Amino acid sequence: MRQAPRNSSRWSWRWVVCVVLLCLAACGKKKAPADSTSIDQPHAPDTMPGGTALATLERTGCYGECPVYRLTVDTDGSVVYVGTRWVKVQGRQEYKLSEQQLDELRTAFDRSGFMQMRDYDKVESTDDDWAHVSLRRGSLVKRVRHYHGDNAAPPALGVLEDEIDRIVDSARFVGAQTPSAPAPSAAAPSEPSPVPAHTARPTENAAPSEDTVADPDNHP
Repeated sequence: MRQAPRNSSRWSWRWVVCVVLLCLAACGKKKAPADSTSIDQPHAPDTMPGGTALATLERTGCYGECPVYRLTVDTDGSVVYVGTRWVKVQGRQEYKLSEQQLDELRTAFDRSGFMQMRDYDKVESTDDDWAHVSLRRGSLVKRVRHYHGDNAAPPALGVLEDEIDRIVDSARFVGAQTPSAPAPSAAAPSEPSPVPAHTARPTENAAPSEDTVADPDNHP
């Protein structure tokens, strides 16, 4: 008769231990928190191990099929591409620019007057995308946030963004793009006008598959 309380107490402790172990196991299986970076704020540079970012370009999503990706160019010419949505290649790719390409990139920044620019972040419409650009000069890092619906942004900024894409050859990962302008008439032939990358829409680019994890960059 006296042993009944002891047995009951033993089973109670065992039950508590089992509950605690189950809770610890469940906590260990929790997913990592989703990326909470807003589309109007740039991500940190995706540098190579031990590298230092020289320049970055990040394009965000829009209410459409705008390519979402990031480019980081290190001071030694190493490039890291990270594709997220509506691009031909998703995920991280690494390659390297030649010295000539690296010099061309620096010249493009100088020609645009980038160091004198400010943020152009007035949201005059809600269906455009953002481009975030940065450049390192010594210990100074200059960043410009560009909402493509802000009519105050200088054309030189959009040209610079497209020049970065061209120089680092991001098209091989981003995918094909089609000009939005109508074709010229047969009666008056003319050369097609180049279309800035941020206004183009991909025709062969893929959205994330249904079995992939939700957009880690929190872009629409």
